Amino acid sequence: MLHQLKKLPLSFNFFLRHINDTTSWISANSIFQRQPRLILLERCQSLQDLPLILSYIIVSGLFHNPFVASRVLHTCITAGWPDVTSATMVFNQMKRPNLFSWNTMIRALARPEYRRSAVLLYTEMLRREVLPDKYTLPFLLKSCLCDTDIHLGRLIHAHAVILGLISDPFVQTQLLIMYFTCGCSAYGVRLFNEMPYRDVVSWTALISGLVHQGSNAEALKTLNDMRIRSSNATPNVATMVSALSACVNMRSLVHTRGLHAYIEKVGLVGEVFIGNSLIDAYSKCGSFACATKMFDGMMRKDLHSWTAMIMCLASHGYGGEALYLFSRMVQSDILPDSVTFVAVLSACSHAGLVDEGIQFFDCMERVYRITPDLKHYGCMVDLFSRAGLLNRAYEFILSMPMKPNLAILGSLLSACRVHNEYDLAKVVAKKIESTCAHVGGSHVLLSNIYANECKWHKVVSIREATRGDENKPPGHSFIEVGGIVHEFIVDDKLHPFAWEMQLVMDGMGKLMEGS
Repeated sequence: MLHQLKKLPLSFNFFLRHINDTTSWISANSIFQRQPRLILLERCQSLQDLPLILSYIIVSGLFHNPFVASRVLHTCITAGWPDVTSATMVFNQMKRPNLFSWNTMIRALARPEYRRSAVLLYTEMLRREVLPDKYTLPFLLKSCLCDTDIHLGRLIHAHAVILGLISDPFVQTQLLIMYFTCGCSAYGVRLFNEMPYRDVVSWTALISGLVHQGSNAEALKTLNDMRIRSSNATPNVATMVSALSACVNMRSLVHTRGLHAYIEKVGLVGEVFIGNSLIDAYSKCGSFACATKMFDGMMRKDLHSWTAMIMCLASHGYGGEALYLFSRMVQSDILPDSVTFVAVLSACSHAGLVDEGIQFFDCMERVYRITPDLKHYGCMVDLFSRAGLLNRAYEFILSMPMKPNLAILGSLLSACRVHNEYDLAKVVAKKIESTCAHVGGSHVLLSNIYANECKWHKVVSIREATRGDENKPPGHSFIEVGGIVHEFIVDDKLHPFAWEMQLVMDGMGKLMEGS
C-alpha cells in the first residue's frame, strides 16, 4: 500500500491539467432550476426518505450528471448510510467522479478500520489524474489517527509538500493532530514552529496534543504563549477545555482557579462546555465547594452538567445528595444517558446504598432503554464488594451477558483480600487466568492473600512463576504546594528537595514513636 503511494508520478503537467477542474460546479444552480425536485435531495436528513428520492433521480437520468451524482453520494453518507460498502457501490456507478465525490468517499472511509481502502482510493484518484485539494489530505489523515505506525502519516505529509498544500492551515492542523495522536510529539512541535501562520485552531491542536501526550505543564505554558505572542488567535471554548484537562491531569487547583479567572475575563464563562469542564476540574482537584458554586451559577445546564455534578457528589462521599440531584434532573425533563448511570451507580457504591443501586441498574434498560455495558457492571460489582456481599458479586459476574474484564475481576479479588475471603479469592484468580490475557496484578493480589495466611511456599511459587513477565510502572502521586505541582514515585531520590523531605519524615516518625 505504501509502496504504491511512493511510485505515483506527480508531474507538472498533472497539475496544469486540473487548474479549471471545478467548472462543472458553475452550472449547479441551473440544474436545480430545471429540476426543482432535486431540492429534496439537499434537504434529506434520514434514510427513510432517501430511497424514493434516489428512485426519482435514477429514473429521470439525472444520476449521469456529475454534480447530481456527487450530491447523491454526499447525502447517502451524511444521512447515515449504514454500510460503507453500499456507499462504495454508489461511487463505483459514477462514470467520472469529480473532486467533491472523491473527497466525500475518502471522508467516508477515513476510519482506522477502513484505512487500507481509503489509501487505495486515494491512490486510484491520483492514477486518474484528479488533483487533490486542501480537504483531501486532511480526510485521509483521519484514517491513521489511531495508528502507532507513523510511516503512512509522514508519507501523506510528503504528498502535502509535493502538491503544494503544506502551507494551508487546514492541512497543517490535521498533520499536527496526526503527529500527536500517533505519539510523535517532537514532529508535531517542529511542524507547529515552522508554521508561518497560526490561528486558534492550530494553537488549540498543539495544546490538546500536549495534554494527550501527558505534557500538561507544557500545555499550560503554550496557552500562556498564545495569549502573549499571538495577536490574531484568541483562545476559544475548545482551547480552554483542553487547558482545563491539563489542570485535571495535574490535580492543580491553583491553575484551575487561574484559568477560571481568565475565562471570566474573556467572557466565556457562560458557555455550557466551559461550565461543565470547570465542574469536573474543581471536583477532581479537590474543591467540592467551587464545583457546587459553578453548577449552581450556570444559567444553562445540559445533560453533561448534571452528570458532572452527580459524579462530583459521588466522588466526595455525598451519595444521597447525588441521587437527589438525579431525581431533580429527571424532573427537569432531562433524560439520563449511560454516563449518567455510571455516576449514579458510583454514588450508590460509595455510599453503601445496595438496594438503591440494584433499583437504578434494573431501571436502566426497563425504563430508559439503556443497555448496561462493562462500566455499569463494574459499578455493581464494586457496590456488592464494598458492602461485603462477595458471593453475590461473583454470582453477578457469572450472570453478565459479556465477558468480564480484568478491572471487574480484580476489584472483586481485592475485596476478597480485604474481607479475608481466601477460598473465593482462589476461584476469582482462576477466573482471571482463564479470561484475561494480562493477569500480573491478580497474581500480586493472590500472593498477598497467601502471605496473610502465612502460606509462604505458595507465595514463592506464584512470584517465581510470574518473575520477568511484568514491567509494572511505579505508582506516582501529586501534591500542590505554593502553586507548584510536585510528582513523586516510591523511594524517589531525584526530587530536588528529597533530602529535606526525608529529614521531615524522620522527625515525624520519631514523634509518632514517642507518642
